[in-house]
Order: sequence, then C-alpha cells, then structure tokens
Amino acid sequence: MKNILLLSLVALVSFGFIFGVYLVPISQAAPMTEADYFTDLNTTGEEFGQDATGPTLPEMIGRIIRIVLGLLGVVMVVLVIYAGFMWMTAGGTPEKVEKAQKIIVQAVIGLAIILAAYAITDFVLGKLIDTVGVN
Repeated sequence: MKNILLLSLVALVSFGFIFGVYLVPISQAAPMTEADYFTDLNTTGEEFGQDATGPTLPEMIGRIIRIVLGLLGVVMVVLVIYAGFMWMTAGGTPEKVEKAQKIIVQAVIGLAIILAAYAITDFVLGKLIDTVGVN
C-alpha cells in the first residue's frame, strides 16, 4: 500500500513538473506561421554551415539504400562469427559442425548478394544523378 501511495505521489509530482516547465510556456508563446518555421530552420542551418536546400530525392534514396545494405553487411559478419563460434564449440559433433558450416556458407552467399546489390545500386544511382545533373 505504501509503495502504491509513493508511486502515485512521484507520478503526480512528475506530471506537475512536466506541465509547469514545458507545457505552460509553450501554450503562452506567440503563434508562429509557416514562414517563421522555415526562417528559423534556415537560420539554424546557416549557423551550422548547412544550406537550406538539402539532398535531392535520388541522393536521399541512395543514402537510405547504402545504410540498409551496410546494416545487412554487419548482420552477415555477425552470422559468420556466430557460426564460427558454433563450430569451435561443437566438440566434434557432426550435426553441430554441419549446421555451423551451412550457416557460414549461407552468410557468405548473402554477403556476396549484398555486395552485388551495393555495386548495382551505386552504379545505377550514380548514372541517375549524372543524368539529372545534380551536383
């Protein structure tokens, strides 16, 4: 019972703090127009040495694809390490050794597919960006 009462008190104080510190000043601020948002955004970007135009659509798609393919590459390396650990700890059991070998072969094939996908993506997006004329 004391724990519930203490928890309720902590929740009430936390809500009061959040409401008083964050929500009240926001509700009393002057309303901003859409132009104000972009002006503030451009000013902040210029302070950090960034232009307001940002990346184009092909560049953004290329970045996303490269990030995803990079994460998949990390997953494949982790799979190879896991299979190697499995093989080392198999203790000569043929079933565990075969399972580890299958995982390694599948991870290497997956890594080859990922590298091929990265090469194709890099080539196609490079040609697309060159064709569109994006600097």
